[in-house]
Amino acid sequence: MTGNDINKLLHKSEFKEDISLYLVLFERQASRIAIPKELWLSPLVDLLPLEITHIISREPEEQVNDYEHVKNLLLQIFKLTPEKFHQLFFAHKKSREKTWIDFYPELDTYFNGWTKGLKVESYDNLKDLVITDQMKKRVPIEFKEHFLDANVLA
Repeated sequence: MTGNDINKLLHKSEFKEDISLYLVLFERQASRIAIPKELWLSPLVDLLPLEITHIISREPEEQVNDYEHVKNLLLQIFKLTPEKFHQLFFAHKKSREKTWIDFYPELDTYFNGWTKGLKVESYDNLKDLVITDQMKKRVPIEFKEHFLDANVLA
């Protein structure tokens, strides 16, 4: 199968606001039809709106040919920072038209975007992140400002 085959499976308009879920879907489809990862970039770019491809084309040559770099660039363009993924993860709700089977990968994508973006690589890192997050939600504002100034809860 080729990159053209993936263009038949996915459409430009499918990602709308949530490029992260679109990228997960793209990667799964590319893997499913056995496109080697080094060839993913061309079919992905073909699926993107013209204004986004113009932004990508401004990148240095060695970076514009790197799928992971372009993927991270797309997340930046759509302002999907670790904090945004964090918000999406905790605020996401299952819609009536989707199944629980659809809901799990959406949450998984947001959780991975949050934790990978903060370079959480171990159980202890994850534990610290979750505990810190809970402290931020519960501590009085005057303590929060003090700890943020001291970079304890950042």
